[in-house]
Amino acid sequence: MARGQVSKQIIADKILNTFEGAFAYNDGKEIRIPLLEEGELIQVKVTLTAAKENVNPGDDNAVPGGNVLPKEDNNITFNKTITNKEIKQIEATDGEKQNVKDLLAALGL
Repeated sequence: MARGQVSKQIIADKILNTFEGAFAYNDGKEIRIPLLEEGELIQVKVTLTAAKENVNPGDDNAVPGGNVLPKEDNNITFNKTITNKEIKQIEATDGEKQNVKDLLAALGL
Protein backbone atom coordinates (compact mmCIF):
# COMPACT_ATOMS: atom_id res chain seq x y z
CA MET A 1 0.00 0.00 0.00
CA ALA A 2 1.29 3.46 -0.92
CA ARG A 3 2.46 5.85 1.79
CA GLY A 4 -0.37 7.78 3.43
CA GLN A 5 -3.31 5.81 1.99
CA VAL A 6 -4.87 5.08 5.37
CA SER A 7 -4.46 8.68 6.54
CA LYS A 8 -5.88 10.06 3.29
CA GLN A 9 -8.93 7.80 3.61
CA ILE A 10 -9.56 8.99 7.18
CA ILE A 11 -9.42 12.62 6.01
CA ALA A 12 -11.57 11.93 2.94
CA ASP A 13 -14.23 10.29 5.10
CA LYS A 14 -14.29 13.33 7.43
CA ILE A 15 -14.66 15.71 4.48
CA LEU A 16 -17.44 13.61 2.95
CA ASN A 17 -19.29 13.50 6.29
CA THR A 18 -18.81 17.23 6.92
CA PHE A 19 -20.22 18.66 3.69
CA GLU A 20 -23.75 17.73 2.69
CA GLY A 21 -23.87 16.39 -0.85
CA ALA A 22 -20.10 15.83 -1.08
CA PHE A 23 -19.11 12.77 -3.07
CA ALA A 24 -16.07 10.83 -4.23
CA TYR A 25 -15.33 11.06 -7.95
CA ASN A 26 -12.81 9.64 -10.43
CA ASP A 27 -12.45 6.31 -8.63
CA GLY A 28 -12.04 8.07 -5.30
CA LYS A 29 -9.13 10.25 -6.44
CA GLU A 30 -11.19 13.43 -6.01
CA ILE A 31 -13.78 14.71 -3.60
CA ARG A 32 -16.40 17.06 -5.02
CA ILE A 33 -18.18 19.46 -2.67
CA PRO A 34 -21.24 21.15 -4.20
CA LEU A 35 -21.98 24.67 -2.94
CA LEU A 36 -24.20 27.57 -3.94
CA GLU A 37 -22.25 30.73 -4.70
CA GLU A 38 -24.26 33.81 -5.64
CA GLY A 39 -27.11 31.57 -6.80
CA GLU A 40 -24.88 29.37 -8.95
CA LEU A 41 -24.08 25.75 -8.12
CA ILE A 42 -20.33 25.18 -8.09
CA GLN A 43 -18.23 22.20 -7.11
CA VAL A 44 -15.04 22.55 -5.13
CA LYS A 45 -12.66 19.77 -6.09
CA VAL A 46 -10.41 18.38 -3.37
CA THR A 47 -7.52 16.01 -3.95
CA LEU A 48 -5.32 14.59 -1.22
CA THR A 49 -1.64 13.85 -1.62
CA ALA A 50 0.66 12.41 1.00
CA ALA A 51 3.77 14.54 1.35
CA LYS A 52 7.11 12.96 0.49
CA GLU A 53 8.82 14.83 3.32
CA ASN A 54 7.40 16.12 6.58
CA VAL A 55 7.90 19.81 7.37
CA ASN A 56 7.25 22.07 10.35
CA PRO A 57 4.70 24.88 10.48
CA GLY A 58 6.29 28.07 9.13
CA ASP A 59 9.08 26.35 7.18
CA ASP A 60 7.77 27.93 3.97
CA ASN A 61 8.34 31.40 5.45
CA ALA A 62 11.70 30.74 7.08
CA VAL A 63 14.50 33.25 6.60
CA PRO A 64 17.51 31.60 4.93
CA GLY A 65 20.27 31.21 7.48
CA GLY A 66 17.99 32.01 10.40
CA ASN A 67 17.11 29.41 12.98
CA VAL A 68 13.38 28.82 13.28
CA LEU A 69 12.00 27.36 16.46
CA PRO A 70 8.31 26.38 16.52
CA LYS A 71 6.73 26.93 19.92
CA GLU A 72 4.06 24.78 21.48
CA ASP A 73 1.40 27.28 20.33
CA ASN A 74 2.71 26.98 16.72
CA ASN A 75 4.00 30.56 16.72
CA ILE A 76 7.43 30.99 15.16
CA THR A 77 10.40 32.56 16.94
CA PHE A 78 13.43 33.68 14.95
CA ASN A 79 16.80 33.55 16.68
CA LYS A 80 18.25 36.18 14.36
CA THR A 81 16.93 39.72 14.18
CA ILE A 82 17.61 41.99 11.21
CA THR A 83 18.93 45.45 11.95
CA ASN A 84 18.61 48.54 9.76
CA LYS A 85 22.31 48.21 8.95
CA GLU A 86 21.62 44.87 7.25
CA ILE A 87 18.82 46.25 5.03
CA LYS A 88 20.17 47.41 1.69
CA GLN A 89 18.14 49.65 -0.59
CA ILE A 90 18.29 48.29 -4.12
CA GLU A 91 18.05 50.74 -6.99
CA ALA A 92 17.60 49.83 -10.63
CA THR A 93 20.53 50.75 -12.82
CA ASP A 94 20.09 52.98 -15.86
CA GLY A 95 20.59 49.91 -18.06
CA GLU A 96 17.87 48.00 -16.23
CA LYS A 97 15.49 50.94 -16.52
CA GLN A 98 16.18 51.14 -20.26
CA ASN A 99 15.55 47.38 -20.62
CA VAL A 100 12.13 47.82 -19.00
CA LYS A 101 11.31 50.76 -21.30
CA ASP A 102 12.38 48.72 -24.34
CA LEU A 103 10.28 45.75 -23.22
CA LEU A 104 7.20 47.93 -22.68
CA ALA A 105 7.67 49.51 -26.09
CA ALA A 106 8.04 46.09 -27.74
CA LEU A 107 4.80 44.97 -26.05
CA GLY A 108 3.05 48.16 -27.18
CA LEU A 109 2.38 49.29 -23.64
